[in-house]
Amino acid sequence: MDRPRPRGATPAPATEVSREIAAHPATVWGIVTDPVKFSAWMEGDITFEPRPGRAFRAEFPGHGIVLGGEIRRVDPDTRRLALTWGIESGPQAEEYPAGSSLVEMRVRPAGPGSRLDVRHTGLPSEEAARRQEDGWRFQLSRLDLMANRIDLAAGLERSLPLWVAAWNEQDPEERIGILRRICDEDVEFRDDWTAIRGVDLLNVHIGNCHHYMPGYSLQHTGDIRICRGEALVGWRATGPGGRPVEGQNHMRADPDGTIRRVTGFQAT
Repeated sequence: MDRPRPRGATPAPATEVSREIAAHPATVWGIVTDPVKFSAWMEGDITFEPRPGRAFRAEFPGHGIVLGGEIRRVDPDTRRLALTWGIESGPQAEEYPAGSSLVEMRVRPAGPGSRLDVRHTGLPSEEAARRQEDGWRFQLSRLDLMANRIDLAAGLERSLPLWVAAWNEQDPEERIGILRRICDEDVEFRDDWTAIRGVDLLNVHIGNCHHYMPGYSLQHTGDIRICRGEALVGWRATGPGGRPVEGQNHMRADPDGTIRRVTGFQAT
């Protein structure tokens, strides 16, 4: 239940924070309306049911604080969520009690990803509003990281096997068809032997690799590490009678797995 604001308190102006998120709107909406994913995002123990009138509670044991409030609005069609918010126990609970402010979130499409708008009203002071603005900027940056990891992991699950297939394909027509399915037309590729731009030049470069290193094939190794649209992917090249060559690719890709830039590092 929402608690009244202390008498004489003058609410601060609305705090509004917005950030582009490198993930599909459905992915972002899925995070802010699921208590398990919300907990992972905020790094706390958060419980709620995404229905108006249901309680919202967020425990942060490491900070000695518990937030409390109520879900006010959940609109999947417009991807709008509203909930009350305040301190149930912990520092400043008297100044900023549970349910005394309103947090409104809206997820909307933005280019290849999305945008999350947060509007926080009913805060007890301008100082509290500044602290919340800083907090929301940090949290939206963390949300961008989490949502992009979800989408890009799924996108690379599609494109990485095809990337390997393209490097192992000796027929140039078959190879260019594969590359165009997974790469941006202006894809950049750089390693110890070349620095090129464009899917056609990449096709030629792979053909030259087969010409000068006949019999070699490529495979991916190890786990994929993803951070904000970029990934580290291990690889191994093996050939007849030769010692395997290993390294890592540093990849830049869209959330759907479209590859935009690859820099290859060979292990020394």
